[in-house]
Amino acid sequence: MVYLTGRIEVVVVEAYDLLNLDQSFFNSDDKSDPYCIVSADGINGSRRIGKTCTIDDCLNPKWNYKMVADLNQDVTGLRFVVKDKDLITSELIGSCFVDTMSFVTSDRPYENLLQLSTAHGKRAGSIRVQIMYTGTGSSTAIESTVADRMKLKTEDMMARISYSSNQNEPHSGKKSVVLHGLLEVYIGHALNLPNLDKSLFSLRAGDVSDPFIEVIVEDPFNEKWKVATTSVIDNNLNPEWDESFYINICHDIVTLNFVVKDKDVLSADLIGTVAFQAEDLIIAPEIKGEFDLFKNGKPLKGAKLSLRLCYKSSNELSNSLEVPGCFFRMRELNRVTLYQDAHCVGMHPIRRNDGTYYKQPRAWKDLYNAIMEAKEFIYIVGWSVNTRISMLRWQNEDDRSIGEILLQKANEGVQVLIMIWDELTSTDFNKEGAMGTSDEATAEFFKNTPVTVVLVSRERKTKDISTKQRFTNFCYTHHQKCVIMDGEIPDSPNRRQTVAFLGGLDLTNGRFDIPEHPLFVTLDNDHKDDFYNSLYVGKTQYGPREPWHDIHCRLEGPVTQDLFSNFIERWNKQGIPKKNVPINANLENKKFIYRIPERWNVQIFRSINSDSATFESCTKPKGLSVKKERIFDNSIQRAYIHHIRRAKKYIYMENQYFMGSSHEWLECREAHVENLVPLEIAAHIEGKIRKGERFTAYILVPMFPEGKPADKVIQEMLHWQFRTIEMMYYRVANAINHAGIDAHPQDYLLFLCLGKKEGTNPEPVPTELTGHAAGAFKHRRLMIYVHSKMAIFDDEYIIVGSANINDRSLNGNRDTEIAMGTFQAEHLSSHVRLADGEISMFRKSLWLEHMGDKAPLNDNPADLNCIRKVKDLAEEGFLSFIDESNRKGIRHLLIYPLNVGYDGSVTTRDECPTFPDTVASIIGKKSGYFPSSLTS
Repeated sequence: MVYLTGRIEVVVVEAYDLLNLDQSFFNSDDKSDPYCIVSADGINGSRRIGKTCTIDDCLNPKWNYKMVADLNQDVTGLRFVVKDKDLITSELIGSCFVDTMSFVTSDRPYENLLQLSTAHGKRAGSIRVQIMYTGTGSSTAIESTVADRMKLKTEDMMARISYSSNQNEPHSGKKSVVLHGLLEVYIGHALNLPNLDKSLFSLRAGDVSDPFIEVIVEDPFNEKWKVATTSVIDNNLNPEWDESFYINICHDIVTLNFVVKDKDVLSADLIGTVAFQAEDLIIAPEIKGEFDLFKNGKPLKGAKLSLRLCYKSSNELSNSLEVPGCFFRMRELNRVTLYQDAHCVGMHPIRRNDGTYYKQPRAWKDLYNAIMEAKEFIYIVGWSVNTRISMLRWQNEDDRSIGEILLQKANEGVQVLIMIWDELTSTDFNKEGAMGTSDEATAEFFKNTPVTVVLVSRERKTKDISTKQRFTNFCYTHHQKCVIMDGEIPDSPNRRQTVAFLGGLDLTNGRFDIPEHPLFVTLDNDHKDDFYNSLYVGKTQYGPREPWHDIHCRLEGPVTQDLFSNFIERWNKQGIPKKNVPINANLENKKFIYRIPERWNVQIFRSINSDSATFESCTKPKGLSVKKERIFDNSIQRAYIHHIRRAKKYIYMENQYFMGSSHEWLECREAHVENLVPLEIAAHIEGKIRKGERFTAYILVPMFPEGKPADKVIQEMLHWQFRTIEMMYYRVANAINHAGIDAHPQDYLLFLCLGKKEGTNPEPVPTELTGHAAGAFKHRRLMIYVHSKMAIFDDEYIIVGSANINDRSLNGNRDTEIAMGTFQAEHLSSHVRLADGEISMFRKSLWLEHMGDKAPLNDNPADLNCIRKVKDLAEEGFLSFIDESNRKGIRHLLIYPLNVGYDGSVTTRDECPTFPDTVASIIGKKSGYFPSSLTS
């Protein structure tokens, strides 16, 4: 291996006799559409040098494509990967490798015709390449040292430059810059657009172009990332958009492009483009005016686009606790109760600084009491509501089902409205459906009763082809989980308040659990009528059940009006059209009061669009965004980004999924998993390292997504998660190296999971159990499923809701979600100390559940000693979990089963290449045929 410091020029000339992966009986002319990716491989990973253009239907392509990169890293050689571009994904044709010593030992360019091989070692054609390396400094090729191997891409990626000999290349030789902050874009109007709809088939008068605009950033590798889209204006050559966009951005950019297109039934045709160099956005505080449109390098006569641009770096943005620019503003004087698990019992109270004790509340007990106290209304939105489950299951408690209780309240005159996701695979003949939501069974239970149930699918009102509508119906969900009702006010019998519960807990099967998370002992009592295990086909009488960890909250005060508005907007959009039942509750009635004598400030965030809500309270979409004709709210993602950027010391996050920021992945960037949350965390850690400050991020995820871990969908999700983790550690290791400090990436960033292992039962494995089920029974172990959707920042601010860290939850146009963010005004953190209010107590209570008596509750989570203690406890927990002896697991907290090197490399562990008791890969695998919008 050698360490290269210098410039490398690579020309991908042409290829011969490539395999035809598109060969079809129906179209003999259909051939592979090849392109080539060039990367520099080293022990700390692979860095992409560039990618050629795609040449359609060609087995002997001539690219003559030149790419240039500055290297300062260890390089074992260059890899050339030729792929076939398809509609959804790309397939490997073949690859080859050139050892570093082949091109660094001569002053003359290396040129050769190389043989391509498939993944199975078979011949796939040949490729001609040229390589020229020019070293800088006193040494061009040296043996790599430990420090050298940690040298990854440059600290803030400012030096990534891509060149091309292609004369049509829009940014040949121009520098990229990192934009990290907020891009404010105003698109006014266009003038004198050409008419692309003029043809013999356009018989209708006035049938002209239907323009819309895509805002696209282009990176140094010529890859394009769409960050905004305007509405479509039909039949107009002088359209007026008057649309504003507030775009969080964390991208390495060469150009910012405004691409004007003509919308047709099946596709969109290019009208023209206005392009800005990324450097211009930093130099100029504001760019505005009418700009000429270009197509194929030539101006379109008279065609102009009116724009205003303003870029603000993350350092210039508001540092307020309120997330700016959201649909719902922050509300003061509320009360917030935070819950861990559905039934939190058996935990030790935690001593506060003032000598009092924090005692954990019970979520479903409090929800039961609130429902029973309701006099006027109970409104429920959920992914699933199962009428058969009981909220209370302990001796001398009301163990009636949720269905019976809601029916009682409706018979008392309380208006009960339930809006749940219509899972389209459930029918009159198969009421459970593929996802087990029991939506049809719930509707059947309340049929011909005073309870109104509406089953609503994720609809898509669009001018696009009907397949997009069907994809949305089947693949995206209504995922909000919220119950809102009227409640009592102590000492005020004639006044009422509103009370709301929201978070990760659905009122459905499998959610009832306690912090101990038993696998077997509750099968005959608490879970005798609620056995749930989605991980494999098991048997109720044998177990284990699937342990369920979740986080929920109760809200009282003015903020409940916003949750009430959310229900009204959803009910008016999809409820009334199906069941013409109006909402009776009137919160403007003087009997309702909202002032709570507690100083919790709360703000509501959503992921939802105008297909699912009316947004009636606004004539202009303030705090909302527009994509084509669809108004949407993606404030949950904006809330995460805002509070990551303002965090001073640490972040603690629990989430069911964790994937995103694919534009910075080392591989699989074409997956387009675009939410910025993972990259923002990594970038924040990098910034703190540059300043010489401590910062830590603890991220708790399930061992694998719910379902059978070897299934292709789950494996693809795991692969997106792996690529996300790999990217984050890659960047953190690079920052450590540049700072010249002696540290490991896991001193700043730690991924964790949960598992339960009970003592081995001597009885033999039942013959009915096989595979994963048999292994779990034999070893008396199973992961604890982390279903939480929560983040804590500096012990002062917490986000709790239904949204996962993936594009489905954070995009705003996929799954519908709801969340809240809150803090206590008298308990704020500073650069010297963390906050010490109820949020701090809640985080400590979670750590106590996960780590037991050895949890470092009194340590500062940002300190190096603390994160190393947590890592050591998690490592011990993991080794105890995978131990196949009859010893009980020592704690729930486990290190996530991946190896992280000092150089940031991420690999599987030798002692655990697959998840315990399964054959499923931990790093997952691309399916090759599922659209990434489904699995991300």
